[in-house]
Amino acid sequence: MTRTWAVILAGLLALDAASVQAPSSCSVSPPPAVADARPSIYPLSVRLRDQDGSAAGLDVFRGHPVVVSMFYGSCPAACPLIISRIRDVEAALPAEARAELRVLLVSFDPEHDTPAALRALAGRRQLDLGRWKLAAGADDEVRPLAAALGITYHQLPEGGFSHSSVLTVLDRDGRPIARSDDLGADVGPLVRAVKEASR
Repeated sequence: MTRTWAVILAGLLALDAASVQAPSSCSVSPPPAVADARPSIYPLSVRLRDQDGSAAGLDVFRGHPVVVSMFYGSCPAACPLIISRIRDVEAALPAEARAELRVLLVSFDPEHDTPAALRALAGRRQLDLGRWKLAAGADDEVRPLAAALGITYHQLPEGGFSHSSVLTVLDRDGRPIARSDDLGADVGPLVRAVKEASR
C-alpha cells in the first residue's frame, strides 16, 4: 500500500469512528409552539417484541409523557448508565409526575435481547414493569427510530456495539420535547420537560 492510500484509508477510518460519537449536550425544553411543530415518532411503523414476548409499537404509552432511549442488554458501560440516568429523572420528579411517566427502552441487539433476557435485566435493575417497557426489534425495524432520535450504532467484530447514548422526552402525543446526549449532564432539563408534559 502506498503512503498516499494509507493516509486516505486512515482518514476514512477516522471519519467512521467519529460518526458514532454524539456531541455532549442536554437541551432545554422548547417553548410549546416549537414543541408542537416537532413531528411525533408514533406514526413510525416499528415492530417490537417486549419483555413479555408481546408485540408492541412505539405508541404503547400514548397519552403519557415518555422517556425513550436505545440500548443493548450486555453493554458493560453506557447502557447501565442510561438506566441509572432515567432513574435519576424519576427520583427528581414529584410523585404525581412520576406516576404519569413511562419509559421505553428499545434494544438494537434482538439476537441476544430476547424477551427472557430483557425480563431478567428488568429484574436485576428492579424496574417497575408497570411503567417501564424493554423491547427489541430487528435492525431494519429499529433503524428508523434511531434516525428519528438522533442515535447512531453499529456492531463491532467481537459482537458488542459502538453507539451514542441519547435520552429523549416525548409529550403525550409522542413529540420530542427535550433531549440529552450526555450521560453526565444535569438531568434538570429532562425533569422540567416531564413535569410540563405531565400537566
